[in-house]
Amino acid sequence: MGIKYVIFDVGGVCYPYSLNPLDEWALENSKDKETLIEKGGVKSFDYNPYMKGQVDFEEFCKQLCEHCLVDYNKNLKAVINKKLHKGVGEFFAETLEVMNEIKKRGIKVGLLSNALPCLENTADCLVEKEFCFVSYELGCLKPDKEIYLKLVDKLSCKPEDIIFVDDKEKNVESAKKLGIKGVVYNKETIKKEVFSIINLCDGKNLKNVLEM
Repeated sequence: MGIKYVIFDVGGVCYPYSLNPLDEWALENSKDKETLIEKGGVKSFDYNPYMKGQVDFEEFCKQLCEHCLVDYNKNLKAVINKKLHKGVGEFFAETLEVMNEIKKRGIKVGLLSNALPCLENTADCLVEKEFCFVSYELGCLKPDKEIYLKLVDKLSCKPEDIIFVDDKEKNVESAKKLGIKGVVYNKETIKKEVFSIINLCDGKNLKNVLEM
């Protein structure tokens, strides 16, 4: 039995992501910058309800502004959306290379992300729609085991048929406890690590694959 799916996280794996543009905006517009800094800026805000699909974008913006001590108005939805998108970097060439090689092997590539719904289209060009899984549709977040169980169920496969790649070790370890094969993302080693697992399951020689 070989690997059927390699599922990648998005932010930190497909592209770099930063909340700095939003943080800078919040500090510029906060009524109390010192208090916001003491809180830890926008990074201390609880994004989980929005990422779980429990609140819509407008409510998310209201809560974020309250946290940042910014007077809210509906025009800020567009501003916040722009700042969140500004944090999205270019795709990692190393990730794209690995994805392409995986597809050549006839293995399906997918995404599993604790995602902000407003960023839903930032990586969907990388995979087929049916293999794009996001927290706000699944109603749970990594590293909760429930999200991995739902992934396995939607793929109609066994946990050992999947390799999961994430930049956070706790997310990988949680997946591995269920039998999913896991890799902590590192640009320099990702290709070797993923294909070592694929080839071990296929009984093929790693050297031949890396020389393709």
